[in-house]
Amino acid sequence: MTPRPSAAVRQDASTRTDWLRTRTTLLLAPILALAYPFLLEGFTASVAAVLSGSGGVDAWLAIAATLMLAFAVPILALLAAMSLAAVDLPTVAQRRALHVALVAVAVPPGFVFLGVVLTMLHSPIPDTWIWVAAWAAAGVSVALADNKSPTKPTPAAVARWLRVAHGISALCIVVLFLALHIGNHLFFVEGQAGYMVIMKLFRHVYREAVVQPIVVALFLFQVASGLYLAIGRVSAPMDRFRTFQVASGVFLAFYILGHMDSVFIFARTYNGIDTDWGFATGAPAGLVKDAWNIRLVPHYGLSIFFVLAHLMSGLRAILLAHGVRKALADRTMIGGAVAAAAINSLVMLGMCGVRLSFVLPN
Repeated sequence: MTPRPSAAVRQDASTRTDWLRTRTTLLLAPILALAYPFLLEGFTASVAAVLSGSGGVDAWLAIAATLMLAFAVPILALLAAMSLAAVDLPTVAQRRALHVALVAVAVPPGFVFLGVVLTMLHSPIPDTWIWVAAWAAAGVSVALADNKSPTKPTPAAVARWLRVAHGISALCIVVLFLALHIGNHLFFVEGQAGYMVIMKLFRHVYREAVVQPIVVALFLFQVASGLYLAIGRVSAPMDRFRTFQVASGVFLAFYILGHMDSVFIFARTYNGIDTDWGFATGAPAGLVKDAWNIRLVPHYGLSIFFVLAHLMSGLRAILLAHGVRKALADRTMIGGAVAAAAINSLVMLGMCGVRLSFVLPN
């Protein structure tokens, strides 16, 4: 008869199980971020198998699964951040895991940014190696952090004028650039000819010699002020709406800096090409079939959603500040986020080759 473990042994095993379960929860975001490039590689390999004729149903299932998981990485990181941000007295490990999770929301633009920079530097080290090392280090920092002693929230005071200036600059960006740019992107489903006509028309506004530097300055101010405001917010517990506002802002900070680097430095200066239809759609290979361009699908596939949903988060805060009922403010933001997802999906389908002519033949 096998002897029954003593109470002390059972207690020790239970403690180790609890520790592992807790650490796994805290490490979810860095583990997902670390796996992100390999999900894209799996998608590319499955697409190649289908195109070569060697892949069957399993290859199609792998295509769907890897792409869905790639999109799920920032979403799951966002959910992890929402859970951690709600803790009243977080431990050092929980607070560090929150910071890591917020950065993990920006995995798609971060991976594109890294790849573009290393390409221009002619780095002999693959970007995936650097990516894995960085996220492994982030995971280790969370795993080794103290998860017993609670920390006292220390919310940083943020001047009201900075919040107001952040909102005003966002409105200016919408008027001078964003409304036109997203409106232009809606013509991807029309085809190249229609897209180029609208693009050339709108560029007379935001590429004017006076307007373009103002737009760039506004974007840089948005990134700097937004990150400053976010740092002040994460020092105290946040509800899910506020966490979404901060996380989407972090995503946009990476996206804006990376996109400006891709447009102004990589495309126009480094390669001397125009950032038109071909640049946006990864021509001639396209976004889906090319091993490098596939990283642009989650990158673009979440950008408009987070842009518009972040604006709706700001609108929610304004409504609450002016005495609007919380339930109405919450529904306004949620409705705006749903509309943002629909617009982003339409644009992304057009960028990947879907045309109105497929469903509305002449």
